[in-house]
Amino acid sequence: MIWTSLIVGLIAYVVPLPFSWRWFRPEVPLLVLFYWNLALPHRVGLFSAAIMGLLLDIINGSAVGALAFGTVIATLFILVNYQRIRQFDSLLQSAVIGLLIGLALVIERWLHGLLGMASDGFQFMYSLPLTVALWPIVRNGLRALRRDFEVQ
Repeated sequence: MIWTSLIVGLIAYVVPLPFSWRWFRPEVPLLVLFYWNLALPHRVGLFSAAIMGLLLDIINGSAVGALAFGTVIATLFILVNYQRIRQFDSLLQSAVIGLLIGLALVIERWLHGLLGMASDGFQFMYSLPLTVALWPIVRNGLRALRRDFEVQ
C-alpha cells in the first residue's frame, strides 16, 4: 500500500498541465512521502526518500541527485521530530510540511547553482502555497487508506 500510494503520487505529478502552469504544479509525491514518514517512520525512511528524490529528478530532467539530497535532508528532520510533528494541529503541521518541502526545493536549486545550471529566480517556490493547502487532504485521505487496509 505504501509503494502504491507513492507511485500514485508520482502519476499525479506527471499529469500534463499547460506550459504556463508548470511552476504551480503541487509537490504531491513529497506530500505522500512525508505522510508515510510521519505515520510509519520505522517502514519509510531515508532510503525511500532517496528513491523518491531520484525518481523526481529523472521526471523533471534535472541533475540526478539534487532533489534527492534535499528530500533526504527534509526526511531526516521528519524522522528526528516525527512525534512532535504528529501532535501539531492541522495548520501548524501544514506550515511545517511546507517549510520542509521548501527546504528540499531550495537545496535542489542550490545544488543546481553549484553545478552551473541556470536559475529561474524564485519561480520554483510558486508551487508551495498549493502544496501546503493540499496537505490536510492528502493526510486525511492516506490516513483513511492506512486504516482501511490496516497498514502497520
